Amino acid sequence: MTGVLLNEPHFATADECRACPYATPCVIRPSERTNLRIAPPTAFDCIFGASTLSGNIPTLLDGVERQVRNAADARFGAGSGERLSGGMNNARGDWFEYVLKMIFWNATMEHDAGKTVIVKLPNTAQLQFRDLYEPTAKTYLDELFQSLNDRGMDMQMSNPDFICVTDVAAESELPLKPINASEQSMRMLDTAYEKLIGKCRADAIPFVITVKTSIRPDRRYQIVHEANVVKSLVAHLGGRFWKRDLYTAFYAMIASRVSPADRNALHNPATHTLVQVNWTPVPLVDEVYQISSVDNVQEIVRELLERHAGAGSTS
Repeated sequence: MTGVLLNEPHFATADECRACPYATPCVIRPSERTNLRIAPPTAFDCIFGASTLSGNIPTLLDGVERQVRNAADARFGAGSGERLSGGMNNARGDWFEYVLKMIFWNATMEHDAGKTVIVKLPNTAQLQFRDLYEPTAKTYLDELFQSLNDRGMDMQMSNPDFICVTDVAAESELPLKPINASEQSMRMLDTAYEKLIGKCRADAIPFVITVKTSIRPDRRYQIVHEANVVKSLVAHLGGRFWKRDLYTAFYAMIASRVSPADRNALHNPATHTLVQVNWTPVPLVDEVYQISSVDNVQEIVRELLERHAGAGSTS
């Protein structure tokens, strides 16, 4: 495996949990009047900090959940683990993201030693997608949004979960090396996007990825809308820069069964390619992947990196 130590995951005993060495244990009670809370990075570090990630992803998540519930029982009394259910779904979502962040990051380090990175994006309350672009491209998009606002319109969008950026400069200050699952590494990955704000060229974002644990019929079109906006923004930049072939691919990874109806819905054409008769229609979602295991995700991301190798390179 890439960038991690080949040890078995460590599941702490009750005595080890009671003597937890972490500044913030995986389960805490901020005060006597508050409920128990989960610290997802600590739990992930405790189990996988010196080990490789391998196997079925839901099984990995089940193992972390079981450890956290056992730690709650050890630290706060029998039955405490059962009372964590309210925050457990959010914690499992965080752990699922940690697995993917770590796989993506180490795959890019293996691919070209960090000239390309794949990082997690926060929600739009923390970051507007267009803020990632270098000043000229961002100005073009700001002008587009202002033009819409002047006409009483506001283009709403959600950020894709992950973005691939090529030609990453050394001055980005990102630690361009493989990582393990330590708490420090997970917190670095949480904020890695900050080092890319204002530095991404329009031709240096070869693809983005949206990730869902499951896909329901009513959620398909959330992905469709997200993909449509991202591809429309890139097409707008292609026009402003006189680069007709400017393209950012949009991929979806789903951690549950993907039906033929799901694939058909996500393979709708990008609406901007229907406007001009001399444009070739392209799908909103270039490819949909059903993911289940660490090896499965590693294989997919390596394939994507090879497919887009050289995109945006100035060398």
